[in-house]
Amino acid sequence: MLPRTLKNYNVFVDTHSWAGVAEEVTIPKITKKTEDYRGAGMIGDIALGLGYEKLEGEIKYAGFDIRQYRQLGVCGTSDLPVRYVGVYDRQDTCTTQSVEIYMRGMARELDPGASKNGEKTEITMSYNYTYYRMEVDGVIEVELDLIRGIERFGDSDLAAGLKQLLGL
Repeated sequence: MLPRTLKNYNVFVDTHSWAGVAEEVTIPKITKKTEDYRGAGMIGDIALGLGYEKLEGEIKYAGFDIRQYRQLGVCGTSDLPVRYVGVYDRQDTCTTQSVEIYMRGMARELDPGASKNGEKTEITMSYNYTYYRMEVDGVIEVELDLIRGIERFGDSDLAAGLKQLLGL
């Protein structure tokens, strides 16, 4: 059994396709925020879950395009849509799998890098996301909305009971 490998991808930021320009995409890490705890009678520390760390990602772009800079002008913590579409391939079974990740957030930092005559330039944009949804072959597998309190993994809606108790 061989692993699925990325065959090709595209990325859309604020509805603009960056095919042929986006060189690398760093998909956000999903990290649970924890705090160490050791209470009376316990013989060791445990990690208490306290939600999630910030969802951060990057896109490296080739060349200069003013639309990259304009991403910084989108107001609001959830107003910049970013969509990653990847096709993963298994060469032992000749099957493909589509993975789409929908994110919303804001452009946080633009690094124009170094410019040298006659050489390709790169711009790296850093993003902070408040929303993350991964669909695999059209099925929602992960959905996190840090503002609206949505926490889904597969069929598990971890925040549903809490939202009901809070009247949300």
